[in-house]
Amino acid sequence: MSFMFNGQRRSYLKATRGSTRPAWAPVTRNLRKVPGRPGAYPESTEVEPVIIPVNIRVERTADLDLNKVKEDLAAWLITENAEGLIFDNEPDRTLYAMVDGGLDLREFVETGRGSFNFLCPDPYKYGPLKTIPAITDLAAPVVLRNDGTVDAKPNIKVTLKQPTTYLDIIGENDYMRIGRPIDIDKAAVAEKEIILHDTMSTMTAWGDAANTDIDGGTVTGTMASDGAKFYASSFGTGTSWHGPAKIKSLGQELVDFEVALQPILDNDDLSKVGRIELYLLDVNKKAVAKLAIKDISKGQGGNIVEIRVGDNLVNTFLINEYGTNWNTWHNFNGLLQLTKKGNKWTSYVCKFINGQADQRTARKLAEWIDLDNQFTRKLAHVVVHIGANGTSTPSQMSIQDLKVLKLNQLTESQIPYIGVAGDVFEFDYARSVILKNGEFFYKKDFGARFFGLKPGDNPVVFSPPEVIGQVEAEWKPPYR
Repeated sequence: MSFMFNGQRRSYLKATRGSTRPAWAPVTRNLRKVPGRPGAYPESTEVEPVIIPVNIRVERTADLDLNKVKEDLAAWLITENAEGLIFDNEPDRTLYAMVDGGLDLREFVETGRGSFNFLCPDPYKYGPLKTIPAITDLAAPVVLRNDGTVDAKPNIKVTLKQPTTYLDIIGENDYMRIGRPIDIDKAAVAEKEIILHDTMSTMTAWGDAANTDIDGGTVTGTMASDGAKFYASSFGTGTSWHGPAKIKSLGQELVDFEVALQPILDNDDLSKVGRIELYLLDVNKKAVAKLAIKDISKGQGGNIVEIRVGDNLVNTFLINEYGTNWNTWHNFNGLLQLTKKGNKWTSYVCKFINGQADQRTARKLAEWIDLDNQFTRKLAHVVVHIGANGTSTPSQMSIQDLKVLKLNQLTESQIPYIGVAGDVFEFDYARSVILKNGEFFYKKDFGARFFGLKPGDNPVVFSPPEVIGQVEAEWKPPYR
């Protein structure tokens, strides 16, 4: 017998007798004794982590050095987190384990023998992932069956087809709710109103920006669209920053707003440099704020994110850095976002995992309150700019999406929509996390709970059904 750990196995290694998981995780009963009464009352139960002793044998060959085997085993088996562990004698069950203690690998004539312990902080083992495909008929309860022997923690995705102020997931004994229903004396309103959503599929309605619309550079060259994104078909020439820039009017002035830009800046060739910038201007073309990502260093692939309030002379930077490490935003395909509500400014940046907007990493959020009300210009224009520097070869750069939203001030008699058609809410019961379009969402009802699916059939009600386009769910059934 052998085993797979963290998605890998070793052909030279076998697990021998004694490598067994206990029949179930150790259970500790906490009892309460009552004076004058015999025995005790069960008060609570604790399930302890599982320790699995593993005895191994290494089959030696002419080209297999036991010292190198020890190095290889250490590189494979020592991990920071618990990883998947599958024994060959139970291939349909996965444990999540990490090595605990050491390994004494003793050398014999033709083999090496030793033992070590796997520690499973999660005491259960799991069956294959069970997936419920998209369900669109939600008039009746959806039955989710857990074939395991203990409660399963599902991941549930709900896609909206209409705006709503709340969502309910109701089990037999518990419920999950986000938002709040509408009372008869209140009205549902949009907290955010889309003013501009440009998918960068055409240059129509975009005009030529001026040199004064960008910082420290010259507007030159040509901006183009391939139907899916903007890119610089020509950067022109210049001794400093130079490249095309386009401007678009919003048709109104916004006091409170949210702006989101999705740029792509590749760093595969470390000799290249470049910048992608979004300028927010008022009706007089004065700077309100700026969002940018820049590759300014030859020989280093990291990108600097710059999110600034004000112009290039009087300003406050919310973000101006490489991130946690020099490569935090390396090969960037993600989101730059800036929100103004009253005198509070909030900046946000993240990378998309494999280009998927609902899967995010490398997040950073920074907030700042303009206590002196120094920056009060209203947003009226947006300028997109893609730039090269001097004679340096420009990076591969493009812009794939731009949104501008108006933030409405709500009254006491108004309840905001939590989502609109196309929004996806993900309820991760295992992590006790709610995501909206891949980002954390915090409007959970106070009494709501991340309840598990008990063994057997679980009828679940999704409400209000008329606003939900589809529901998807998946979980791994757990076993003692």
